[in-house]
Amino acid sequence: MNTEPVPKPTVSVVIPVYNAGDYLEECLQSIADQSLGFDRLEIVAVDDASTDGSADLLDAWAARHPGRVRVVRLEENTGAPGGPRNRGIETATGEFLFFADPDDRLGTEALERMVGAARRDGSDVVLGRIRGVGRKAPITPFRKNVEGGDVFSCKAVWTLTAHKLFRRSLVEEHRLRFTEGVRLAEEQMFVVPAYLHARSMSVVADYDCYHLIHRDGFPHLTHEAPEPGPFYANLRDVLGVVVDHVPPGSRRNSLVYRWVTLEILGRFKEPFAELPDATRALHVQLAGQLLRDYAPPELVAELPPLSRLRCLLLSQGAEEELTALCALVPRPRPTPEIPSAPPVPHARPRPRLRGRIRALTVALAGKAGR
Repeated sequence: MNTEPVPKPTVSVVIPVYNAGDYLEECLQSIADQSLGFDRLEIVAVDDASTDGSADLLDAWAARHPGRVRVVRLEENTGAPGGPRNRGIETATGEFLFFADPDDRLGTEALERMVGAARRDGSDVVLGRIRGVGRKAPITPFRKNVEGGDVFSCKAVWTLTAHKLFRRSLVEEHRLRFTEGVRLAEEQMFVVPAYLHARSMSVVADYDCYHLIHRDGFPHLTHEAPEPGPFYANLRDVLGVVVDHVPPGSRRNSLVYRWVTLEILGRFKEPFAELPDATRALHVQLAGQLLRDYAPPELVAELPPLSRLRCLLLSQGAEEELTALCALVPRPRPTPEIPSAPPVPHARPRPRLRGRIRALTVALAGKAGR
């Protein structure tokens, strides 16, 4: 029996696992196959009370790779990845942390390239290019490599998922943890402070480090409608971190713009009209308060007409008008390609709609200013 101590790992890969038995093997194997060397890695898999074969698969990997695969078992399902990730942080021993999901996989050179960038640039956070496989993936931060950048030069706020490399000393120094019990955007209270506290950041844009994979039948939390109370409370905490770290002005506005357009206004599109009355009212109330508190007039003024209109309606608590607007501007749907089919009748009147939106925005702005 080999009794030699296992060397301290360079990277601890933390994986929250819940009923992912159909895909977990592929994820684990992509980590074991890393060009950095499995002997420099540690897998910390946190089983969130799975009811399929995930726990047995993890035990088998731990038995085959003692000291390399560590399994943490939770007695009750937490309902979201934040809690399991936090348990993984507490268990991990590596110099760096990387967070993976059990239905995704890493590119073979991912950790070698990301650790190399961290060492070269003295970076506390490294963003490795994310490739969407049947899913959308961020593009803006990965247009070019960045050496020794920051949250601004890396355009980092346009990728807030946890699939990054973080220096563990940064995480422990600032006691960074994921929000628990929230099923959407729970990563942001970990990732955003990490960006803002980082001494340096790097971007690896010339290699697909992480494969974000759509799996039929596997639940993806980004597709779920969030509970308004916890969702907006979490956003308020995140925006509070931003305003605490970045002085007022154009640089702060460039960051807040992301939350205004995606997280807040993004809730008021076609699906909003299908929510129960009480849920719609709560969305309007909480989102409107966030806009009043964190979106200065000069930021709103730079938004496109439709977004400015939504901001105005939210600031006035105009739930009925917001619901009607969702029906007026439906979500685009692809038109089947049919040979020799006549032009789609409703495909043309967009300019007139834009004109109506612009006029209504001006009228509401004037009314609000009185």
